[in-house]
Amino acid sequence: MAVYIEELSKLVSDGLNELAEAIRSGKTPNNPVSETHFLSAWVTKAIKQQRYDHSVATTLVSWQKQARSQGTKAQMKQQFQQIQATYAGVPRQKGDEAEQAVEEKAADITRSQLTGLYASLTEKDWLVTTEYEVNRKVTHHTDGQASLVVCATQSKLAFDGDTADSLMVKPLSLFVRGDVRELVEVAYQHGLLLFKVTDYKSIVKYHGEYILYPRNAGPSIPEIPVQHQ
Repeated sequence: MAVYIEELSKLVSDGLNELAEAIRSGKTPNNPVSETHFLSAWVTKAIKQQRYDHSVATTLVSWQKQARSQGTKAQMKQQFQQIQATYAGVPRQKGDEAEQAVEEKAADITRSQLTGLYASLTEKDWLVTTEYEVNRKVTHHTDGQASLVVCATQSKLAFDGDTADSLMVKPLSLFVRGDVRELVEVAYQHGLLLFKVTDYKSIVKYHGEYILYPRNAGPSIPEIPVQHQ
C-alpha cells in the first residue's frame, strides 16, 4: 500500500514534469495564468482517472477546490514546487528493485535526530521539557520563553530502543509555544518534518500540537520550511 509521502512526492513531480513538457512543446504558454489553468485541469483529470493512490485523494480534491475558487491566487505551481523541494531535502533510502526500477523511499528517523533537535532549540534559547509525562490537560509556565514539551512516556514508546540509532516506530507529539517557523526550520535541518494538529489549543495550555511520524510519513502535507516558501 502506498505511503502518503511517497505518493504525494510522485504526484507533484509528475505534475511539474508534465507542465514543463507542455510548455516546451508549445501547448501551454509560459505564464502564471496558463500554468495555473494547466495544473487545475491536470488535477481534475488525475481525480477522474483515479491516477494516484486513495491516500492523496483528499489533497487532490482540496487543490481542485482551491484552483476553482482562487484561480491564479491558488499558486498551484508554487505549492507543487514547495512540496517537491521539501521532500527532496529530507533523507531518502533506496527501496526494493522492481521491474528494473529502484524506488526512493523516506529514510527511517533515529533518536539522535530528535535529540539533535532538542539541542539546537536549546541553543536558540527555547525551553525544552522532555522529562515529564503528559497525559492530561496541564499548564506549563514559560515566562514568555519559547517552549517545546514532549511527553517522556510517549517519547520512549516512539522508538524501538534507547540508543542514538534507535528507530522511530510510532508518532510523537510535540507541544509548541513560540516561533513555529523557527521550529519547522530547525527540525528540517535535522531531517524531520512536522505535521500540524493545532497551532494553539492542545492538552498543554497555550501550546499547539505538531506530530513527527516514522519516516516522516505523515497523512497530510507537512509544514513547509521557510527556505522553500
